[in-house]
Amino acid sequence: MNRYIMKQLAVPMLFITFSLTGVIWLSQSLKFVEKLINGLPVSTFLYLSLLLLPDILRYTLLLGLFFGTLFAFNKLYSDSELIVMWAAGLSKSALAKPAIYVALIVTLVMYILGFFLVPYGNRTVTELRVAWQDSLAAVVLREGVFNSLTDGVTVYIREKNQSGEMLGILVHDERVPETPVTYMAERGAFVKTDEGPRFIMNAGNLQEVSKDDAKLSLLYFDQYTLDVSQFEKKSGARWLSPEHRYIWELINPEDSDRVRREAHKLNAELQQRIVLPLYAVALVFIALAGVMGGEFSRRGRSRRMIVAAAAGVLLLIAAMALFRASVQPVLVTLALYLLPVLASMAAAYLASGGRIPFLDNKKIPDGVIGGETG
Repeated sequence: MNRYIMKQLAVPMLFITFSLTGVIWLSQSLKFVEKLINGLPVSTFLYLSLLLLPDILRYTLLLGLFFGTLFAFNKLYSDSELIVMWAAGLSKSALAKPAIYVALIVTLVMYILGFFLVPYGNRTVTELRVAWQDSLAAVVLREGVFNSLTDGVTVYIREKNQSGEMLGILVHDERVPETPVTYMAERGAFVKTDEGPRFIMNAGNLQEVSKDDAKLSLLYFDQYTLDVSQFEKKSGARWLSPEHRYIWELINPEDSDRVRREAHKLNAELQQRIVLPLYAVALVFIALAGVMGGEFSRRGRSRRMIVAAAAGVLLLIAAMALFRASVQPVLVTLALYLLPVLASMAAAYLASGGRIPFLDNKKIPDGVIGGETG
């Protein structure tokens, strides 16, 4: 019976989770499209996009679990399966166990996501984006367009072959307006040296124009090395923001002035990663209360379902508000932990037969189920 109910619950939960994840993932991936057009390899684009999934799943899993539970148990109720199970001697707590098991599994998955996969994904995405932005080759190696390397320096590459060699090279340098220089070469490549990056050009010429006397100087070369280290961006040591830190880096951060200034943000991120998975159990109890709470009725439970759905959404909104406010007082942090616990207890009470006056107008007599004598 447990396996049957868990299967009925898993299908809508996974469908809702992956549907929401796909929509959000697609919108988040669009920020990499410009870089894809500008020369970002497709494999890197896909890798960066996949790294966004753990952070998205933390929230879509909660919504999928909540609405999946509502849908699955409402279907079991509409098909009279819950009523038959209850009439066969299964208690409400026995019927709720499969959903609680699924909630505990989701809670464990969310802890794995929050403690390990989310910081890894955020950190890796940032590192790759910085490396891509700071990479000189990423700017120059765009084929078939004029690229602005820096103010006054324009580079054109006709094509780049599989070995990394560039063909049809033009470099125009007018940083000194009085004597602009143009380099043209049949082929070339970027190389890394101990002194910094170099652009080696082969079989070309150097054209320098003196505007004062309108003279053109032309120099043919077999090989010419251009120092481009001055154009490369230098990235200093980056401070790890709270969302990029692993759980142990939040618990025991390094000793620095920046950490002391941002201590409240580090603490807020730590509390969020610990508390957020607890809402999985609370949301399942709310869904169960919407379906199994109160009296059975053949007329359906639309009012209870709407109230349960609204309660679950409001609970998540309240949680997000507390996460935002948890950078401030200690009382807010205490409320952050109490909210899922109290919500779980109240919803469990309603799911086990507790009554809300405006939802339950009357109590079913003992031995009566769905208006018929058992």
